[in-house]
Amino acid sequence: MPFKNDLVALIDESHRSKTFGQLAGSPPGILAGLTHAQGAKLMQALDVTTIEELAQSRYVLWAQSITHLSKYERVDGFNPSLAAILDGQWEKSSLRELVRARPSIFTGLSAKDATMLEEAAGIRTVEDLATNRVVLMAQVITHLARYERGDGSEKKAA
Repeated sequence: MPFKNDLVALIDESHRSKTFGQLAGSPPGILAGLTHAQGAKLMQALDVTTIEELAQSRYVLWAQSITHLSKYERVDGFNPSLAAILDGQWEKSSLRELVRARPSIFTGLSAKDATMLEEAAGIRTVEDLATNRVVLMAQVITHLARYERGDGSEKKAA
């Protein structure tokens, strides 16, 4: 099924006849609003090569989890340890502090990677990574590609 015309603002014109599956397997540089050079920086910073990998990047998913959880954080409540995904100096920080921090707080994401994210897509904070338009477009395309392939979460017959 070719890409729908009502979603043309999401990708470069030369890719609009592709299926969602084909788009998911394409490099992020085809997403509207990104130059190919910016897409290359995004790919290098997050160690991804496709839109689908960008959508499922552990850094993106960590950022989204922290951002969503921060809205429910209570000072006197339970705060689970995030030591496995954070650099040591951030382990005791509140979720609200984490969302305002640079993405380099994540284990495996360097200050250089964080700078590339900022240059590529204006991503300055963990919250920016979680809510970035390019990231969200990648997730929508990836989700629709799963349904197109028939491996989405639709109910299976018993």
